[in-house]
Amino acid sequence: MLNRTVKEKILKIMELGLEVNSREKNTVFIRFSGHCEIFEVSIHSKGWKEGLGADFFKDIYFGSSSENEARKKLDEIIEKLEKLRTI
Repeated sequence: MLNRTVKEKILKIMELGLEVNSREKNTVFIRFSGHCEIFEVSIHSKGWKEGLGADFFKDIYFGSSSENEARKKLDEIIEKLEKLRTI
């Protein structure tokens, strides 16, 4: 079960991802698989193109990650999205 702080960080990432995706060049993919507690974010800073991988990718397996490790990864995602938002 995800605690409140982790849920808030996930919601912040969703909000930032939607904001960044409203721009022409940035493409953010966010996936949460609740049945296995996996959260994945991939960012294509110059836009998605077939055959090109993401230039930023994080995945978190909440079932096997410590709370501190999960929070750290979530904070890294938030930081990256906030930087993209200001570009």
